[in-house]
Amino acid sequence: MKLTIKDLNKKYLLSFNSITQLCGSNIPLKKYIIDSICKHFSTEKYREYEESFIDNIEIDDEIPGRKQWECYRINSKENIIDFIQLGKGSLLTKYLKEYISVFDYQNDLYQIESILVRFFDRLNRELFKDDNLQLSFVSEDVLGMIQHTSIRTLEDKDIHELTTTELIEAFINIISKQQELIPEKRMYIFENLDHIVGIKDYKNIVLRCEELCNKSNIWFVFATSLDGYVYLSDSVMENINIINEEVFVMPTIDHIMDFIKDYYPLERQWEKSYVKKCVSNIIQKIGSTEEIFQPEELVLIKLINETNDIKKYWKKEPKIPEIQCLLSKKVI
Repeated sequence: MKLTIKDLNKKYLLSFNSITQLCGSNIPLKKYIIDSICKHFSTEKYREYEESFIDNIEIDDEIPGRKQWECYRINSKENIIDFIQLGKGSLLTKYLKEYISVFDYQNDLYQIESILVRFFDRLNRELFKDDNLQLSFVSEDVLGMIQHTSIRTLEDKDIHELTTTELIEAFINIISKQQELIPEKRMYIFENLDHIVGIKDYKNIVLRCEELCNKSNIWFVFATSLDGYVYLSDSVMENINIINEEVFVMPTIDHIMDFIKDYYPLERQWEKSYVKKCVSNIIQKIGSTEEIFQPEELVLIKLINETNDIKKYWKKEPKIPEIQCLLSKKVI
């Protein structure tokens, strides 16, 4: 799918699918893109100062319905905890309500309600026997009581003691179970995972979400800006968008392999795994002129690193054709 984001007279064309990654260091533009998606699918009324968000997104040249996805935005460890803890608007609370309504818990709830009714009747007789007052209790209050229970680990630890990765795993488990119970079209947007989990954990999280997408009607968007934070599989490659001075959409890995073979200044054999590793290292810098290191900067980094006893060596001696390629005003 092609996602178009409009900002006044500007248009940004992105690749959009069940696993979409937004890379690059243009944080304001990336935030505007995410704000646009979240606002459109929130079904909330637009405020006066949000006029620029009204119908500013298109999918395959058509404005999507605002109820096409149920949209959730996750951007911090605390945010994940809020979704997991029981509360008025938490994801777990919604899942529990759906679970209780679908499965046969009515008899258990009726027994709890009966006990509570007797309990309240006794309190009212003893506390308010001479007053025109009483404590009131209705059936819906049973669910309210469940919402006020606490979530702890099997080791009886507070949920805040879990690592961010453990919390995200629990969050994805809840998503998966909810989707099995009621398979509606939902979208989860993860921001700033690169600031709260390691690179390996990030890739495992996206892999887990990709597996979930393959068996469920669920979509994920991941926004990162730090080096190495990208998940590269053949199936998601075309849905990686780099947001820098320019917006660049990644082609397929086969297209990249052919491109390198045709235009690299030396004849050499390329392994797909090595190309993916190289792409992972440079992907956040694509489309940004500020990320091109000058020789003086490389020397300065080497000098400063050596004061910290960090030696910098070329893995391979630079070859003349490659240097010429770097110095050429027009490579292609």
